[in-house]
Amino acid sequence: MAKRPTLQAFLSPSGEAVWPWITRADTEHDKAGVFHTDLSVPFEEAQEFIATLEKARDAFIQTLPVNKQKSLTPKAVYFEELTRPEYPEESTKEERAAIRDAWDGEPTGNVVFRFKLKNNVTTKDGETFTQTPVVVDDKTGEDIEGAVFGGSIIRVKGQIVPYKNDAAGIVGVTLRMKSVFVIELVGGESGDGGTFWREKSV
Repeated sequence: MAKRPTLQAFLSPSGEAVWPWITRADTEHDKAGVFHTDLSVPFEEAQEFIATLEKARDAFIQTLPVNKQKSLTPKAVYFEELTRPEYPEESTKEERAAIRDAWDGEPTGNVVFRFKLKNNVTTKDGETFTQTPVVVDDKTGEDIEGAVFGGSIIRVKGQIVPYKNDAAGIVGVTLRMKSVFVIELVGGESGDGGTFWREKSV
């Protein structure tokens, strides 16, 4: 059996959690469950993290055969955050969806990073295991068991996972979320925590 490569650890800058599912797995699109969150960070404060991710991506590219290095397009390690659309007060769900689809917002000056962790995993060898992120108060280290809502200020710790997709012709990194440090907790019904973004070109 081939030895699995050692994955590089990361600690993100602090930012605003966007659509976080970090204390309960999201099963809407994957029955096995996925913990995930986006993180909105001012561009200036994200520079060191962006450089770390790009360095890891580019180092992985150098391990590929020369023909793959030339044929695969590097994927950006972050998204550009956009201003959000405004909806008429009495708009329906379908009308809001149509507005979102047609929306072309302006950059907010923030960038967005995406973190994920599969809840129930089945390996290529058929082995199964369950994993959950550790979610703690950043100051006290105490576990947070209740929901962490959008707008909370957090940092994420985890592993940089390089990948290539020959069919799509891209190479990049994903961010495996292992721990979440909650700096400022937003709970209850504090807005939807949503944001809009577009992919950056490299």
